[in-house]
Amino acid sequence: MCAFSVRTLFAVAAAVLLSSDLSCASPTQPANWPNQPGLYIERWHPVGENGMRTAVVDYNSMDGLLKCTPHVNQHNNEIAAINTLRDVLGSINLLRIPKILSAFQTNDGYHCLVLSVIKGYSLREYISMIPKHLMDEAIAAVAIELSCVLDFMYKNKFTHGNINPDSFEGSQDLLELPKPSIVKLKGYTPPEDYVRSEVDQRLRDTWMFGATLYFMVNGHPPYGYAYSKRHKTVIPVPTKELQQTMERVAKTGENSYPPIKTKNKTLAKKITWLLEATPERRAGADRVSSISDLIVTEYMPTKKKLLGLWGQIKSMLSAVGTPSWQAEPPRKKHVEDASTRYKNP
Repeated sequence: MCAFSVRTLFAVAAAVLLSSDLSCASPTQPANWPNQPGLYIERWHPVGENGMRTAVVDYNSMDGLLKCTPHVNQHNNEIAAINTLRDVLGSINLLRIPKILSAFQTNDGYHCLVLSVIKGYSLREYISMIPKHLMDEAIAAVAIELSCVLDFMYKNKFTHGNINPDSFEGSQDLLELPKPSIVKLKGYTPPEDYVRSEVDQRLRDTWMFGATLYFMVNGHPPYGYAYSKRHKTVIPVPTKELQQTMERVAKTGENSYPPIKTKNKTLAKKITWLLEATPERRAGADRVSSISDLIVTEYMPTKKKLLGLWGQIKSMLSAVGTPSWQAEPPRKKHVEDASTRYKNP
């Protein structure tokens, strides 16, 4: 059950769902493109695998994010998703939902949006800041909250289509299933995308969500990367090798990714369900939150639970002790003068 406050849930939605971690790159676009009045490019970012062009911009003296795609459906879906969020949740002042500052089409067929900037951390950045001893607990909490975000999207007739550690941003309508996949990011694309031209986008979301959680506990996606003894780190495998692996997984229904590295047995089990090779056998990504109590507490040792509870209690108490200026003076001890006892006056 999504038992989180609106502020908590949509702080995640604002910082993760509606923002991207875009690595810096030197400008690679045509000079003066897209040539719109009042729009000045400050920094281009790498072109996405689906042809998405993004840049940090100054739009009429406001900070903005430019997003241009050659896919009109993706463009229209994103506008619809943002408008739905603003219509349903715009009256809640705590929420940070981006505004559409401008929408236009370029002469070379790109469909563009200029959005107000939502500043926040990507999942990749967020996970790198968490102390190791708190990692499992933090990942479980993130899993629950992102599940609630997906549940909200599905109830408003949208699937996601682009879930990964660097961007939880995207939207597609739920009116037609199955349909072609627009974004296919290496390591976060499910097996069925390698053998079918059209897939169930909601079940596809589920696998990408599982792959993102797998990255958070293992440091790399389930497929597309392997440990190199020479480099002493995990490096990408050749595209052809990944293609063959994913086709085999799709056809056999048997996964072959490395073990999930988490002490949280419930979280590990849920990631396994999400990454089920056969789409029809996957658990729903929007239902991770239904086991919220178990997913956060099941794996925690009793001593750690009690220490955590004591820490919460102490944080709600006033400072231990009383200021010296407010303390009651100690009572004087009465000492009887025995020298006059039993003596006659």
